[in-house]
Amino acid sequence: MKIKSWFQRLFQNWPVKVLCFAVALLLLVFHDITRLEERFLTVPLEVRLSASLVPASAFPQQLRLRLRGESEQVFRIVEDDLRAVLDLRDFTREGVYRVPVDLERRGAAAEPGTLEISVEPESLEITLEEKAIKSVEVVASTSGFVPPGYSLERTILSPSSVEIQGPRSRIEGVERIRTEDVDLSSRREDFTERIRLVTPDPLITFRGGAIVELRGIVEERVVLETFEPVDIVVSGLDQRFSLAGELPSGAIRVQVRQIDLEGLAPGEMELSVDASAITDPGTVRLPVRPVVPPGFVVLRYEPTSLQLDVTEGS
Repeated sequence: MKIKSWFQRLFQNWPVKVLCFAVALLLLVFHDITRLEERFLTVPLEVRLSASLVPASAFPQQLRLRLRGESEQVFRIVEDDLRAVLDLRDFTREGVYRVPVDLERRGAAAEPGTLEISVEPESLEITLEEKAIKSVEVVASTSGFVPPGYSLERTILSPSSVEIQGPRSRIEGVERIRTEDVDLSSRREDFTERIRLVTPDPLITFRGGAIVELRGIVEERVVLETFEPVDIVVSGLDQRFSLAGELPSGAIRVQVRQIDLEGLAPGEMELSVDASAITDPGTVRLPVRPVVPPGFVVLRYEPTSLQLDVTEGS
């Protein structure tokens, strides 16, 4: 009778008792949930490959991790405690594969606790191709222009060629590699600069490093210029005499730096005749000399001599 009485009391008002039990269970679960923290981290993706194959399709360089657990553990974890790994070492043939992303824990992430970690995405599809190696020419890339009066005569790259490696299909079409741009706008003398190579494809890498040395040879620009007509000026003639007729004009051909040529002012170039030795009227032939600014090299001039008709009086 006692057992029967106990069962009667146990199941008396059973809907209310079940409801109370459910509420208590929900409160317990809610309490546990409120104790857990959620956090997101972004970590690099490490791809492990066999010796003969490389990725031939783009893949994310970083993956997003979702951490859920007790607050103290979740917030003690740093990026170095977790590593996302795509292990492709077991594949030895070209093809398209879907591979799960593995998570390696260390440090605070490896400690016992309630920590849950999920990775987004959980697997990746990747194309593998045979690894190819090729030697290609390096080409210097420049921007801007050297200042007026100067010219970039040539560039020398060391090394002048580099080895690249990557998937067979991506390597086949590459014949040369360019450097990052070198600004020429302030270059007035020779220069040497270490500069980075520009990869034509994110799946192609440089076997010997991505830095080359660029030497630029800058020279002042020298031009040949002919000035014609040029005035002939007679100086030193005694005031007792005068010249009959008009003086002809001449021509001067020079070699000069372009920067000096651009700064030439009117009247700075002429042909000169020294008439100070004339003591009597008559006809006399005197040598002609060019008068040019500093930096101008006279190659030839005409006339080299001039006949003057000298009369007495003005």
